[in-house]
Amino acid sequence: MSLRAQNSEKEAKMLNEQLEDLKKQLNECLREKNETELRLLDSAPLSVQRNPTDDQKLIKLLQEELRNYEKEVHEARRLKSSHTNVELLSEKLLEEQSRRKRAETELSKLQEIEAKAQKLELELASCTSLLGNIPDVSSYSNIADLQRQALTDLNKLGEVTSRLKELEVTLEFAEISKQRAEGEATLAKERAESASREVKRLELLLTAVSEERDRLRKDHNMLSNQKTRDGDDMSSKKMESDLSQMEKVVRELETTLHEQRELISQQHAELNLMNEKLSIEARKAKSLEREGDQLRSQVALLESKLGHGDYSASSTKVLRMVNTLAMDSEAKQTIEALQAELKKTKERLQAIEELKGQADAGTVVDANVAEKLAQLKNQVATLEKREERYKAVFLERISVFRKACCSLFGYQIVMNDEQQPNGIHVTRFTLQSVYAQTDDEKLEFLYESGSTNIVVGLLHC
Repeated sequence: MSLRAQNSEKEAKMLNEQLEDLKKQLNECLREKNETELRLLDSAPLSVQRNPTDDQKLIKLLQEELRNYEKEVHEARRLKSSHTNVELLSEKLLEEQSRRKRAETELSKLQEIEAKAQKLELELASCTSLLGNIPDVSSYSNIADLQRQALTDLNKLGEVTSRLKELEVTLEFAEISKQRAEGEATLAKERAESASREVKRLELLLTAVSEERDRLRKDHNMLSNQKTRDGDDMSSKKMESDLSQMEKVVRELETTLHEQRELISQQHAELNLMNEKLSIEARKAKSLEREGDQLRSQVALLESKLGHGDYSASSTKVLRMVNTLAMDSEAKQTIEALQAELKKTKERLQAIEELKGQADAGTVVDANVAEKLAQLKNQVATLEKREERYKAVFLERISVFRKACCSLFGYQIVMNDEQQPNGIHVTRFTLQSVYAQTDDEKLEFLYESGSTNIVVGLLHC
């Protein structure tokens, strides 16, 4: 292209030089024409004296020269018009070269968009295959029922899990209470055993003291009898004092034994109460364990319904959405820019064709310009076809993507393009749940130049 432009510039310079020469020749011819006309006027009175054949020859000669001069003038004008056409075409050629560069950059962007579209297509295919792998799902309408059932099961699972946690805490508290009661019961048993041993020791001691008292009484009686016989007062008094002391000790031992028996009876009562509490706590623990087992079985059943069984990295599939609002907006802006560029290129091509139809000369650069025009027309046709294909694919894929999002997450997404009073284009997104009871239960927000602003929202989760 640069070589052709240089050749066109050289030819334009040559045509300028030829134009200058032709201008000079034209001026010379006009001057000679004027002189010839003056000579003809001067020679008119003498035409009678001359031979008519000579005058006719001179007139024919002058007429031929005049026709030659007119041809040269016509040629000069044609060259001048072709020169102006060449300059205009060279300027248009430079403009088309710059536009071609921009179109090449846009084509590279289109290739990137095509790669992104293919990637999106693969993601949608994986999403479709994932939906196919879900059991008992033959169409997208079944997914709503599954979602409702899943939400219900999740709520039940949450309630059962919370109840299970409460029961586990209660069971743990009951186990602690049981252990404490067992410890207290063991301690009470030990105290009761020690008290029983003390009672037995006191009973033995009481028995020994009673025997000693009986023996002393016998001795006292014998001494009394002997006193009556012998009249020994001192030994009798001594025996009586010993006997009174022994009786005092016996009474003290009886009091202590009575107190120990009362303490043992109290400890037995406490031990029986502890045993009753221990049996009650054991029954509570067993009932809590049974209820916990039932709740665990319910949790396992709900998890099996939800597909939340044992986790396996080899069989678990994760759906990752690659397409975002920013990518959609960027692709849309690129398509709009390409549309504007195509429109401008069409207008320029139409202007060039009109200029070509008006130009009668310039056959030197005509072939190159026609070739360029044909290439540009082919590029425009290719870009138009690609644009239409991208539009169709984009609309189809975005429709499938919205249906998949609605089926998977339970929200319907509506996207509309709007133009604000200041001329800025914005995208309005409306997010509405499939379980919404009224049309007012929705969330609207505007997407503009990478920023998102919430407009109105009445969304119940």
